[in-house]
Amino acid sequence: MEEQKCRNIESILTEKHLKTIMHRASLDGWKFLGYDVKPASIGLAGFLGDHFKIVVHLQNAGITKKLYLFAKSMPLLNKPKADFITDYNFFRRENLVYKLFEDMGVTDSDNWCTKAYIHTDTMLVLPDLSILGYKTVPTEQFFDLKHALIAVKSLAQFHAKYACYEANQQKTIYEDHKEVLKESAFIDAPWLRAAAKLTCSLLREFSTKTIDEDTLANLFLKACDDLTVSKDSINVILHRDLWTNNILFRHEDDEPKEAVLVDFQCIRYGPPAFDLMILLYLTTTKQFREFHEKEVFNHYYTVFTQYLDDTMKGKLKDYNYGRWDFFNWCERARMFAMMEAMAIFPFVLMDPSLAEKTFDDPDTFKKHVEEDRCKPVLDYARQSKFYREKMLEVSEEFVDRYHLKRL
Repeated sequence: MEEQKCRNIESILTEKHLKTIMHRASLDGWKFLGYDVKPASIGLAGFLGDHFKIVVHLQNAGITKKLYLFAKSMPLLNKPKADFITDYNFFRRENLVYKLFEDMGVTDSDNWCTKAYIHTDTMLVLPDLSILGYKTVPTEQFFDLKHALIAVKSLAQFHAKYACYEANQQKTIYEDHKEVLKESAFIDAPWLRAAAKLTCSLLREFSTKTIDEDTLANLFLKACDDLTVSKDSINVILHRDLWTNNILFRHEDDEPKEAVLVDFQCIRYGPPAFDLMILLYLTTTKQFREFHEKEVFNHYYTVFTQYLDDTMKGKLKDYNYGRWDFFNWCERARMFAMMEAMAIFPFVLMDPSLAEKTFDDPDTFKKHVEEDRCKPVLDYARQSKFYREKMLEVSEEFVDRYHLKRL
């Protein structure tokens, strides 16, 4: 299957695409000799597309050169998944973000993101940042304080850049692109109902803190309703999918120095506190949050305000958006962040090879995504202590906060 996927990307990547890539990489005048393609990783590198590493071979005046690329394309071997991606606008959202970055004047000095050589509604091509030393924290490790603060700095810079852009445009991206940005996953949809069903099954088998499926589904829907455009807050483009694979770090002497945000397929528009809480619940442990949460909140707000221009600073006063107001927004965003972690951990924390077999099979894709994913997830939870404990940790905290304390 991997060989077939590589042949598929070769059929999609046209000569026109390659010329555009070479131009945007400042390689005009170089002769294209060919390219090599391989899967980006063993197993499932990401859920919403097929992922590849591409090495382009170039020559100029007898000198050869290699251009290293990362590509993501619409699945061609899994039609149910491709339909799911299309229905939920995932590639359209990412295409919109990279168009927006161009309008915002994002440059190489904005080291929280990377430029796109190609961005369409079916494909994305970026520089391969691993060649520059960027890498993810292994999924099974979660973030320590140093990595969390560096990631939060990049997130705050991203939000500040957009906030300044919107303030000077005097209109929101939501007005022009509501059709793409409106939520289609975190609503009363089969995908979310299946997540509630799985969480209830997980708790029944492994925990003393249980909840019935209808009650949990209703709490999930309440959390979904919390993430909306607010008149009481500034609103920004939200990444909304900040798990460990979507944040790449560059280290010096084993210390994280920069973090790049990637994979903007799940963007939303709303209060920035939601992104920060999503990052915390997808990349850190409960113990980390108990010790360091307020420090992280302070760090985000300090960096965010530091990167605002005078126009946007004036708007903060209009919204009474001070530091403690932001802290209150973080608490309001907590329920959604926890619910998202409960919904996607079964996918992203699974061993990548097993995840590929489980969630990338055209014959079972629809069933596992929209109906019932309990059997493969619970089977793996019985084997993997890490997988089981991380899913239970957030599920039990959610039940404690939003169900048991109200009884």
